[in-house]
Amino acid sequence: MDASSLLGAGPFQVNGSLSGAHGGQTRLSDDGRTLTFQPDPPFSYGEVVSCIAGAGVRTDTGGSVPPVPFAFTIAGPERESLRDFPPPDDGAGSPFSSFPTGSPLGLRSAALAESLPPDFPNIQASVFGTPSPGRLFVSDLHFNIFGIRIPSYLLILENSGSPYFYRQLPWTGLDFKMQPSGKLTYFDAAARAFYELNAHYEVVDSFRCGNGYSTDGHDLVLLPNGHALLMAYDAQIIDMRPIALGGRADARVIGLILQELDQQKNVVFQWRSWDHFQITDIWDQNLLARSVVDYAHGNSLDADPQGNLVVSSRHMNEVTKISRSTGEILWRMGGRRNQFTFPNDPIPFTYQHDAKLLPNGNLTIFDNGNYHVPAFSRAVEYAIDETQKTATLAWQYRLNPDVFGFAFGSVQRFSNGNTLIGWGAATPSLTEVAPDGSIVSQMSFDPNVTTYRALRFEWPPVRPAAVAFSPATLTLGARAVSVAAQITPGDSTFTATDVDPLTVRLNGVVPADSAYVKWGYAPGDSLKINPTDVTLKFSRGPLDSYLLAGVDRLTITGSLKTGEVFRGIGEIRVNPVLRVKLAAPNALRLQSIPGLLPVSLAVGPEARTIAVYDVQGRRVNRWQVTPRSAGRVSWDGRGSSGRAVGSGVYWIRVEDGAPGPALKVLIAR
Repeated sequence: MDASSLLGAGPFQVNGSLSGAHGGQTRLSDDGRTLTFQPDPPFSYGEVVSCIAGAGVRTDTGGSVPPVPFAFTIAGPERESLRDFPPPDDGAGSPFSSFPTGSPLGLRSAALAESLPPDFPNIQASVFGTPSPGRLFVSDLHFNIFGIRIPSYLLILENSGSPYFYRQLPWTGLDFKMQPSGKLTYFDAAARAFYELNAHYEVVDSFRCGNGYSTDGHDLVLLPNGHALLMAYDAQIIDMRPIALGGRADARVIGLILQELDQQKNVVFQWRSWDHFQITDIWDQNLLARSVVDYAHGNSLDADPQGNLVVSSRHMNEVTKISRSTGEILWRMGGRRNQFTFPNDPIPFTYQHDAKLLPNGNLTIFDNGNYHVPAFSRAVEYAIDETQKTATLAWQYRLNPDVFGFAFGSVQRFSNGNTLIGWGAATPSLTEVAPDGSIVSQMSFDPNVTTYRALRFEWPPVRPAAVAFSPATLTLGARAVSVAAQITPGDSTFTATDVDPLTVRLNGVVPADSAYVKWGYAPGDSLKINPTDVTLKFSRGPLDSYLLAGVDRLTITGSLKTGEVFRGIGEIRVNPVLRVKLAAPNALRLQSIPGLLPVSLAVGPEARTIAVYDVQGRRVNRWQVTPRSAGRVSWDGRGSSGRAVGSGVYWIRVEDGAPGPALKVLIAR
């Protein structure tokens, strides 16, 4: 829209049937397409508000926007008492039976704690393979079977279950995760709001529904344009007697509200289940006779690349896709209004959680399975054909024996093909599985303690950097004092002065000897000087352990003053060693620092096969020496299965020709 056309009389004419004409503030959202109007005096209870929107508004290309008339009714005062109606439970003894009011003040938190509080949740973890990169994000929820209300901890955990960071909340915490921006968000039930934290764990923003709705804590989605997707539960008094057998005259019926907020927290999109769903769409018709009828129970949100919304409605057994442009339903999957066929999955998902889109367009769901016979839970992935309305089961996972998490749950797919499954109200609490179905890691809380979702993110957030080495070419075995690495920020999230030189490591091990920052004029501004890059120098000796003839890719990482970390990969060309003089043709000589990985070795000219054995004589790994190695090989400390070996003594020997002496090496992790 042309912002200048919004000046003057204004594009909104607003009249209340009781309160009369209303002036107010007109705002053009940051998308340049959406107008919002905030009336100055409030409307009156029960009145009809008539509006004409768009009068005199022009587009940015000079076209005119036709005026649009519409009207709505202001609710009566009884809705005020329903606005903060406690959210419905997910079952008896749920952690959500009642919420106190409060604020984020007085929180207890720590990072890298040496001792833990006495009420810290007990965690049991097992690692069977190589988990995906990152740390685990959970928050403990305690079922109130004894009437005891226990506050949640926000937890960032290592794979071993030990805390990297924790923070105790005043009450229940939900949906703790890292957003694509690198910020952390969680729902604070005491404040009824989502809070956003930076990498120093400081609250930097909050998110609440607009238009008078109380914020629901099931999901917060932050979009690439800085907008936020939220849900609200909307309770209304409805006479259910004409709708359902045994219905109450004064039932509290709970609808679902979806909202999109712009960067200024204005509501720029709103969708109401009252306008699109029927109360009788609820799966279990017996619930229609209750005093509280929560017919939708939305519990997850997502957006496709076009901005259309995908919402999971647990009590309808349905996942729904909604047009962001019109608000119309694009398709309905599952439940009473199902439009899809499932050609290779005879088991309908029921009471599901966490319906999320994958980059390839497939849909993952945590199928709680409350209405499976017998009840069991699973993680599923469907390939969606929106034209033919088919949902083909692309993958599923069930534990053996089955477990049943009647509430909560999550599914997260990683780029390496692994999947992290949060089992909800069940034991174990989470399992990471490889594409072949093998269990990589597992973690459990005590009985009656669970987590709403279980997620994994690389934390602290990793910012990209470009790395250029100088000199760009080295010769193995040649004497050189140092190698310089120029680090240039890959985006605007940090500057060269944010780099902490004391934390910089090459390939995770070699520290930098020195650092200096280069300054230059800002592009297009000859008066402003900015830091452009930082150059770090590394001693050649420790670096040689990571060099092989050819083009080597070396990784440099380090901490930033923002609390984040940076990572960059640079290439350096390595010429073959001029000579390798060993006494025997199949001899071995240690080249790297004892105890550190990788183990770098010089080998004789006739060596073709290298093997590693443990102290009990069991072969750990075996590999071939290639001509490209130019007399140098390395061992990364992993066995033939790809798993890291433990600390201890190992023997390495050449297995070609006459047996040669074995080289004793020590691995210290």
